[in-house]
Amino acid sequence: MPPEVDLTKCEGIGACAESCPTDVIDIEENESGDLKSVIARPDDCVECGICVDACPTEAISLE
Repeated sequence: MPPEVDLTKCEGIGACAESCPTDVIDIEENESGDLKSVIARPDDCVECGICVDACPTEAISLE
């Protein structure tokens, strides 16, 4: 199961995207102009949890 992003906690810092070894996560601008993490390629996720550990706001989970 790919990671899930809690958009209320995500600040679009990009640590998750930078740390992902399979390039699953993109940082995109939402309708409000805020940057947010997006699971762009969920089928490529290997569930390593590196993105979860990298996120300083605890916005990503593997559940």
